[in-house]
Amino acid sequence: MGRTTLERLGSVLEAVLRIPRTSVVPAACLDELAPLDSLSLAELASALDLEFEIQVPGEDLRTSLTVSQLAALIEASPRTGKPSP
Repeated sequence: MGRTTLERLGSVLEAVLRIPRTSVVPAACLDELAPLDSLSLAELASALDLEFEIQVPGEDLRTSLTVSQLAALIEASPRTGKPSP
């Protein structure tokens, strides 16, 4: 059985933001999890592209998003069709 979007997103956030997986909860805002700047958001967008085969528009990726809102954005994003490495 495959992992859910939230589970996969949690792994991405843990790796990119260098935070404990236990702190990634659906109601947490991204800016509450770790300090974020434009470079951090670019790294996150790139990691999401690789993990989910999507492209999240930069204007949609905001620090005020909650983890669950980001998961919904991922699920609504069209797939790029690029295979994950």
